[in-house]
Amino acid sequence: MAITIDYNTDLKPFAPGLDPAQAAIMITDALALAAEVAPCITESGFTKGAAAKAIIRGAILRWNDAGSGASVQLGAGQFQQTIDTRQKRRGMYWPSEITDLQKLCQTGKGQAFTIDTYPPEPVIVP
Repeated sequence: MAITIDYNTDLKPFAPGLDPAQAAIMITDALALAAEVAPCITESGFTKGAAAKAIIRGAILRWNDAGSGASVQLGAGQFQQTIDTRQKRRGMYWPSEITDLQKLCQTGKGQAFTIDTYPPEPVIVP
C-alpha cells in the first residue's frame, strides 16, 4: 500500500493512551476502508499520500475518541434524567472525508465543463 500510518509517529502524539495493538487493528481497518472508496491510494505511484494520510489519521483519532464521554445525571425532586454524552460511531469516514479521498484520485481527465447558452451581445454597426 502506498500509504502507511505508524502508531509511534502518526497516532501516539495525539492519543498517547491508545494501546499499540488496538491502534494496529484500527490502522488496518481505516486503510482498508479508505482503499474501498479511493482505490488509487494503494497504487505505488500515488503522489498525494500526505493529504490522504491526514484524512485517514483524523478518522482514526475520531474513532478512538468516540467511546469517551460521560453520563450526566440531572434531577429535580423525584424526576431523574440521565444523558449519555458519548459520540456514536456511525461510519469510519464522514461523507466529506470520502469526497476528499475520492478527489485525491482524480486525474483531471473527463472533468465537467460548461457551455455558455446566453446569447452574445448584439453588435452595433455604425
